[in-house]
Amino acid sequence: MKDEDLIEQIIPLWYSSMAWANELLIRAFKLEQAQDILKTEFRGLHQVPGTNWFIRTHGIGVDIFKTVEVGGIDFDFGKPDPDEWRLKIFFEKQYNDGQLPYAEYQCLSDDEDRLKLAIKNVLSN
Repeated sequence: MKDEDLIEQIIPLWYSSMAWANELLIRAFKLEQAQDILKTEFRGLHQVPGTNWFIRTHGIGVDIFKTVEVGGIDFDFGKPDPDEWRLKIFFEKQYNDGQLPYAEYQCLSDDEDRLKLAIKNVLSN
């Protein structure tokens, strides 16, 4: 399978992870809308109540993860589509969490330049 095909396969996972993350924030922190997590009282690093997940707010976004670089998604509110940098981070988080088949994606995980090029080609189309 071509590198670009592998990256295209994770795009739907990006969108479903965004939907999951927004719902998690609303329900776990009792928010009216997910971006309320950016309010002062929620800023910084917090464990999601009743889970093994963590959140870290940043600028206009949030990083949701199990451990550093494992699981979840890092995104900015108001930017529903992935950019090259965020999709690379997402790929690494999902790969490290075992959510992507190692045999298929190892070639991209082992070669950062190859991964960046595949992401760039997919997002430019």
